[in-house]
Formats: sequence, structure tokens, C-alpha cells
Amino acid sequence: MDISFVQYNDVLPLNDVEEVPGLEPRTLRIHGLDFDSAIDVLINDESTPSFVIADRRTIIAQVPDGQKYSTVRDISVLSSNFTATVRSKLEFKFGKDPKKITGLRAMMQMFLKVLFTTPGFDAFAKQLGGGTLTLIGGSIDVHNNPSLVAGLAIAISRTVDQIRALQARQPKIPDDERLLSAEPHGIHYDPATTALVARVELVSQSGVRAIANLEL
Repeated sequence: MDISFVQYNDVLPLNDVEEVPGLEPRTLRIHGLDFDSAIDVLINDESTPSFVIADRRTIIAQVPDGQKYSTVRDISVLSSNFTATVRSKLEFKFGKDPKKITGLRAMMQMFLKVLFTTPGFDAFAKQLGGGTLTLIGGSIDVHNNPSLVAGLAIAISRTVDQIRALQARQPKIPDDERLLSAEPHGIHYDPATTALVARVELVSQSGVRAIANLEL
């Protein structure tokens, strides 16, 4: 049985952000299109201690203590919805009530699991794994960036081949969970965040599409 260990959330679009003057602790007023489904606010990738949905288009969020004196570089308002778009955010974590997953989520979870598995790690399938984690942790400079980009592209291709081979031996898998293709878009090294970034479009045999945003 496939138990969900990937938490999916959409990142809601924002219009603008302003600091609430004279308020302690440091607080931001965030404006957007529709915050009714908001469940969390990340400020510089750190979850806010508290936030209030003032109205459908406005959130008042406390800046985390660790970011009190930092420049606010990034804000994400997470939704409880999931549509597998370019705004979707994935986190590897078990929820409070893990459940069996099916369909699009099962296909994406399988892809991510194999992509981040290092060959040799699975005692029952020594060859299984895209090997993406081997790209992380080494020294990075302008000379080896192309090899990192190529390495991720190869890992994605290897993952697709392995999943197809696995699923070919499982005739009962429904078409919306069966991987047809995974096409990487815009793989690049971001010197500002020292991260390897890519978007991967997954397509199932039923024609359902999803986008996995990767930042390593």
C-alpha cells in the first residue's frame, strides 16, 4: 500500500507586501487574490509563528524570530489545495493522519522517491535509483555547473526508465498512476541561492499532467 509521505500544497499568488509600522513583534501585511484556503505563511522559507486572515485578500503575518532583523527576500502563502501546477510546493513529511494515495499524487510520489534514491541504497533492488542526491554537497564553481545540469537531466531520464520497467511488471496499476514521460524544463544553476533548479513535467498514461518543482 502506498502511504503518503509527500505533502502537497499550492503556493497562492501575491500582489504586494508591506511591513506594519510600529508593531512588535515585526509583522507583515500581505495582499493577494484569495487567501480563504491559506494554511501557512513562509517568510524566507521559515514558517510564521502566527498569521490571521484579515479578509479574503489580506493576511497579517508575524515575522519569525529568526528573521526579525533580516531582509525579507521571499514570501509564500501555502494553500490546502493541490493542483500540481508551477505554484505547487512539495515537502517530504508524514502528515498527522497518513493515508493511502492514488492517481496523480501516487505517480508523482513514485517519481520523486526513485529520483532521490541512491543506487545501492535499496537492499532488494540494488540498481534502483536516479541518484540525484549524489549531486548535492560537493564543491560548486563556474566550471562544474554544466556537469551538474547534465547530471540532473541524466538522473531524470534514468528514473523514467526504471519506473516504466517496474510498472510494466504491474498490470493492475491504473493509467492515471502509470508514468508515460517526465520532461525537464529550465534546468539551471542559480548562483544567488547556490541551488540546482528545475521544473519537471510528468505525464501519465491517461494524459494527466503534473509539474514537480525541484531545488537542490
